[in-house]
Amino acid sequence: MGKDPLKVYATLASCPNCGCFERSGTVRCSECGTFHSGIHMEERFVPANAEPVRREPIDPAAYSLSTEQALPDEIFEETEDLVNWDGGSSDFTMEEIEERPLARVDPDDLVLPSPEDLTRIED
Repeated sequence: MGKDPLKVYATLASCPNCGCFERSGTVRCSECGTFHSGIHMEERFVPANAEPVRREPIDPAAYSLSTEQALPDEIFEETEDLVNWDGGSSDFTMEEIEERPLARVDPDDLVLPSPEDLTRIED
């Protein structure tokens, strides 16, 4: 007698959600994404915050497009320290190319390719 052809399925398990066959012990189904084990769902202790973070209430009208609303006072950190960056090799200069705009080009001066005849194409 030959080998049992069903032995191929001995190391496989089926997904309880979609029925897809996968290796036994796979944590997640590659077909439907269902998790098969609870290893990734372990319970963790969440420490309670001693004090809640105090924030100023936000006035939604401050972000209105109305011209009657005054702009909110915002404070940004400013510094007088400037950094000169040296050593770059990028050159972003634009070359001055003297070309006439297309709106001022005479259509008779343009060199255009001749049109292709598509009526004689055979299958």
